[in-house]
Parts: sequence; C-alpha cells; structure tokens
Amino acid sequence: MLKKTDENISEYLASEEIKWKFSPPRSPNFGGLYEAGVKSFKYHLRQVMKNSKVSIEEILTIISQIEGILNSRPLAPLSWDPTDLSVLTAGHFLIGRHITSVVEPEIIDTPGNRLSRWQRTTKVVQLFGNSGIVII
Repeated sequence: MLKKTDENISEYLASEEIKWKFSPPRSPNFGGLYEAGVKSFKYHLRQVMKNSKVSIEEILTIISQIEGILNSRPLAPLSWDPTDLSVLTAGHFLIGRHITSVVEPEIIDTPGNRLSRWQRTTKVVQLFGNSGIVII
C-alpha cells in the first residue's frame, strides 16, 4: 500500500514539474538563517523552561504561542513614512494580516508555586517574549 502511495506521489510531483532542492548540512549560505533561528529557538526555550514539568498540551500551547511571537517580528517597514509604524511580518505571508492575540496580564514576577497550570504556561511565553531575545 505504501509503495503504491509513493508511486502516486512521485507521478503527481512529476506531472506538476515539482523538483526538490535540499540544502547541504552546515551550509549557512544555503538557508543557514533558518537553521540559526531554529537553534536559537531551542536554546532560549530551554532557558525559559528550565526544569519545568509540563504536559504535552501545555508544551504545544507554549510552542504555538512562541510561534506567534516569532511570526509577529517585523521583517520590513510597509512605507518610507517615518510616522507610519506599520511593518511587514511573517504573519502577513501566513494568514494575510498581522497576527494578533489577547493580551494576558503580566505575571513574570509572580512565584511559580502561586500560579495555575495555565498561568505557568503564560509565564513561560512571557519570559520568552519579554527577554529581548533576537532570533535572526
């Protein structure tokens, strides 16, 4: 069954003239910018998570919220007018507009033992977003 599926996929890719181009490993001139972003994400996620015990749902929530933070970073200004603060973000390419979310109250300074599980998840995301981490 899998062999048949692979053949169907191969035929479709050939009919659409889709060609795969792979980047050589450890090649910064072949998409190393993306690799550096992933490496930086992993490093800083470990720093803000430390030894936190979280469920799979919590880690998925944290990662999706961090994804929103990263996709909201400015890529370029939308105009040359210095009074216009609108910027182009990755969110514009993904969903056609700026990514927005509900603002949570800041709880970074609240001790972890006084927080609910949702608040601990929010705290990790706030630590990630407010730490001034620059991921290129």
